[in-house]
Order: sequence, then structure tokens, then C-alpha cells
Amino acid sequence: MDLDKLSKHVKAGEVTEVNLVSVEGGSYVIHALMDGKSNAVTSANGEVLHVASIDEARKCLSSTQEVKLFIVHPVVYDEMVGQPHTTPEAPRQPIPFRSGN
Repeated sequence: MDLDKLSKHVKAGEVTEVNLVSVEGGSYVIHALMDGKSNAVTSANGEVLHVASIDEARKCLSSTQEVKLFIVHPVVYDEMVGQPHTTPEAPRQPIPFRSGN
């Protein structure tokens, strides 16, 4: 879904929360939680939207009605460090939807 569709779904109350998911390389992807499923937000050309910072994400979301916003830092897979396979929840932290500026 692109940012326009995200805005419409948020306005309709269909989005439970928005997550900024940290990915390799220090960027973030924006995901919207709808009906218990995570949906990646895409750019105008249909590619997954990558943002460089929380502030850039807020700028992208500036025309969207406020919704719960979390930053998510997925953990490295346990098998990569020789530990038993488990499926822990990725650490996530609520953050303000709008900056304090």
C-alpha cells in the first residue's frame, strides 16, 4: 500500500499501528498493521519505501492522521549464533507520532 492508501486506511480506523522496522544498513521500512497482518508501505513506483531516519518517516507520514507508532528492531536469528531456534518477539518501543518541534 502506498502512503495515500495508508492515510485512507488510518482515517477509516483500519490500521491498528504503524511500525518503523529497522533493517540492515541503518534504514527503516514502514509497516502498517491491519487485521493482524503487517503490510509494507510502498513508494509511488510500488517498491518498499525505505527511510533513513525516524524524522524522515514522520515527514512521510505527516499527512496521515495520528496512530500508534512503534520502532521495531528485529533480532538476529538464533540459529546464526548457535542457539536453539525460538521465535521471540522483536524488541519494539513506542515513539511519538509527531516530533516535538
